[in-house]
Amino acid sequence: MSAAAIAIVGAAETDLGALPQMSEMDLRADAAHRALADAGLTLADVDGITSAVDSPLAVAHYLGITPAWYDGTSVGGCSFLIHVRHAAAAIRAGLCETVLVLHGESGRSRVGSTPFVRPPFSMMGQFELPYGVSMPPNTFTLPALRFMKETGTTHEQLAEVVVAQSHWAEANPRASRKNASRCKTCWTPRSLRTRSTSSSAA
Repeated sequence: MSAAAIAIVGAAETDLGALPQMSEMDLRADAAHRALADAGLTLADVDGITSAVDSPLAVAHYLGITPAWYDGTSVGGCSFLIHVRHAAAAIRAGLCETVLVLHGESGRSRVGSTPFVRPPFSMMGQFELPYGVSMPPNTFTLPALRFMKETGTTHEQLAEVVVAQSHWAEANPRASRKNASRCKTCWTPRSLRTRSTSSSAA
């Protein structure tokens, strides 16, 4: 199959915000049905599936499908970009024809979310967790400071990213936060850390 014959033909989001009536698996299933409807397809057309954190096979069983190909690559927030690339490669190789790339995260309600547990013998368990290094606010700090030192980027310039994102949200009817930020209110180191923590937990 040629590269030109591979395309994303459907995309969808679930409802957003606090959804205590839905588990993370429910969110994946809801996203799957919505994306398939957008593409004009059904579960019977699907022969490939991807999922990070939760097993793609568990998601397939929940949806009632038996995939010929699956991918459970889990490397954080960019997992799903990698899934799209892997899916395209699998289609090109003839391993499958229609792949569901799914994610569901109950970031606000925490229903059915997988506990964050790392074994004490793991690399993170030995060299990061004992020193309090576990989440984006502290794992991103050193690389960000190195970037700022090497490029001369200031706190205020980084804060402009937060400001731009808040303006995008202002025009999105489904956004959880509608109030646009201004740089003078968010560029101080304390407020920048607070906003980074909030955005990573949303």
